[in-house]
Amino acid sequence: MIDIFKIILDVAKSLLGMSEQLRQADRQRRADISDLFQKISTCLAAVSTEIRVGGIPHGRCGELEQYAMSLPGLLEKELGRDKAEELGQTLHSAYNVESVAMNLQQVYEASEKEPYLAQLEEAAGKFQALSNLIRTA
Repeated sequence: MIDIFKIILDVAKSLLGMSEQLRQADRQRRADISDLFQKISTCLAAVSTEIRVGGIPHGRCGELEQYAMSLPGLLEKELGRDKAEELGQTLHSAYNVESVAMNLQQVYEASEKEPYLAQLEEAAGKFQALSNLIRTA
């Protein structure tokens, strides 16, 4: 279950590797894609912050799940249906950040949480970078 943060990071890295393809979208589609990546970044950063202060990020599972479900429709034209679906399904498989947070709070000391939080924060940063890169194309 702790691998969820790694899965999210892997999706962000994959998308960053395809940023040039995404930048080819028309202006409105770029704005929509950028907005989604911004929302994902904000959600992930909020999850990390909540875990750091000892809380559980209630509601963030549903939020991330909705973003994952929106991803294929937004990316299909630029990446192709199969790749867009794959990325959406992969992100969807990792939406359960609330359970991971509960596990981390119950089982791990603060210092033991750091590698997991670092992955989550790196993913948030990569989604933010994607948002910026695509918006300014």
